Formats: sequence, structure tokens, C-alpha cells
Amino acid sequence: MEVAQDRGVGRHGPLDRLAEVFAAFGGVCLLGVMAIEIVSVGGSLFGKPLLGDSEIVEMLCGVAIASFMPYCQIRGGNVIVDFFTMRMPPRARDALDAFMHLVVALVVAILTWKLIDGAFTQHDRGRASMFLQLPQWWGYGLASVAAVLWTVCCLWTCGRRLRDALGGERRP
Repeated sequence: MEVAQDRGVGRHGPLDRLAEVFAAFGGVCLLGVMAIEIVSVGGSLFGKPLLGDSEIVEMLCGVAIASFMPYCQIRGGNVIVDFFTMRMPPRARDALDAFMHLVVALVVAILTWKLIDGAFTQHDRGRASMFLQLPQWWGYGLASVAAVLWTVCCLWTCGRRLRDALGGERRP
């Protein structure tokens, strides 16, 4: 199995930095989830749990996951099953990787489109959470911005692998 760093692309380029910023934002969202759960559990010990904590946790976890995906893509952190391809010539493997990155990009683009559509639908309908009455569109909106970046990262990794397959300079 190849090392994830070899599978990764652009080190410290603008796309890499943007993916890192989104991953850091996802980490901040998870820290918020932890704080909310600590307050809620601590409050329940005294008979005063935090009302609507699950609503906030649900939205923040969705945004966090979406924020981590571009970083995972750009760093090559996805699960790779290379049992059948590890003995293939590097260029053939790169061509297959490029094709799979393209397939993932198409799937992520559809997901992105549906997230954007969901954000507008939630906004137009004025949907809000049950207890706290938080607008639901903002969770969709933040996740869709991360999904747009994820799509770009998928296309970038596809292009990089295609270039390698066509005889570009191989990374160490």
C-alpha cells in the first residue's frame, strides 16, 4: 500500500491551504459540540439540561464533516483498496486513480447541488429547529460551501493523476 503522503497532492499551495482552513473550521465546530454536550450533561446533573442541545449538535456535526472532506481529498486520506492494482504499472494505476477521482467529483458535485438546493428550500420555507427555532438553512449553506471546495479538490486530484498517467513528473 502506498503512503498517504504519496497519494496526496499540492503541499502548501492555495487549494491545500484553503482545505486546511476548512478542516480547522470543522475542528472548531467539533469543539463547539463538545462544549455544548459538557454544558448539557453538567446541567442535567442539576436538573437543568440544555434545551435543544441535539439540534445544535446535529447541525455542527454535519458542517464539521463537510468541512473535513476537502482536506481528506487533497491529502489522499480516503480509503484505498489497492489489492488488485498494486502490481499495475504506475501510469496505469494513475489513469485508474484519475478516473475514480472523476467519478467521486461527479458524485460530490451532485451532493453539492442538492445541498445548495436544500439551503434555498429551507430558507424559502422558513424552516427552523423545534426547540431553539434556529434557521436550518445555515447548516445546509455552510456544508454546501465546503462541498463546493470538495468538488474542486476532487477535480484537482483527478487532473494531477491524469497528468501523472500521461507522463508528467512523478512525485517521490
